Amino acid sequence: MIRTEPTKTINPAIQGLRGAAALAVMLVHVHFMALNGGLTKLSGPAWIEDLGPYAVMLFFCISGYLITSTLSRHGDVRRFAVNRVARIYPVFGLLHLVMFTAGPFMNYEWMGALRGDPLAWAGHFVSNLLFLPGIFDLPIAQKNTWSLSYEAWFYLVAGLLSAGLRRRWTLPGMILSGLALLMISVVAWREVKVVFFAVGALVWWGRRRGLLNAPPLAGILGVLGCVGGFSLYCHGHYLLSAAAALVFFAGLATNCGFLARVLSTPPLLWLGKVSYSLYLLHPFVLDVLRRLCVKMATHFPGVPSLAVFWGAGIIAVLLASAACHALVEVRLTRFCFPRRG
Repeated sequence: MIRTEPTKTINPAIQGLRGAAALAVMLVHVHFMALNGGLTKLSGPAWIEDLGPYAVMLFFCISGYLITSTLSRHGDVRRFAVNRVARIYPVFGLLHLVMFTAGPFMNYEWMGALRGDPLAWAGHFVSNLLFLPGIFDLPIAQKNTWSLSYEAWFYLVAGLLSAGLRRRWTLPGMILSGLALLMISVVAWREVKVVFFAVGALVWWGRRRGLLNAPPLAGILGVLGCVGGFSLYCHGHYLLSAAAALVFFAGLATNCGFLARVLSTPPLLWLGKVSYSLYLLHPFVLDVLRRLCVKMATHFPGVPSLAVFWGAGIIAVLLASAACHALVEVRLTRFCFPRRG
């Protein structure tokens, strides 16, 4: 996720989509954490299980659009790589340290076995630090960071393609482009959902070529693309879902239609600003509150533990996300990666 646009301003609809997607992921996790903790017995409709993953697919669309825009505009792959590291690692790195410090001692799932095996601890520490578990069959510490594995993969192939295309018809350029295409083929064969990155890239290309204008039925097409894309995703038709998402996302990129106006509202814009912290931090906050609410339900049966978990959980996550964004994403990042020139 990056903070730049082709016009060097933030597209409000896309920023709001980022916030809405992060909110959807959090709400889905609140529901299932309450269910798994015994705070509720209502599993809800089947489509809830697909809501979070589909929201992540929309994150992939956003990355495809913005990363393609950035590399096309600047073309400085080294600067791009540094910016990606500065964007991802401050928040993730701190939570990564928390997981590998506390996880083994709290017997968190598979991490309990790491206490007596420092070599295994170091190996999993490095593999998770490099976002390998999401793509490869390796144990993952922060479960929701599987999406960052694909984000990191996309950054790598996009950077290689950009460098290769700028040196086209030269041997180094052909090697870089060939390596990128090989990586795309291998990962796409294993996980077809990476096609959602291409959705964003295609929308950016169409916008740059002047092919995306405001159609008369932009609002209706956007709603149909959004709802249809989610419905197709729920039924496992991922390529068709991506095609429907293309229609939806194209309307947002041009700020056309009803959904673009809804996503441009101040609450969703604010959520978009803190979305990265919200996405990574919410499982930690919710896990602590769930443990407290489970104990509350045991010792104080009359207290509505589920309502407390939902209400306090959402408020605590939003406050923690705002603090993390200000202190880590902004201040710590500026300290660790000072701007030059």
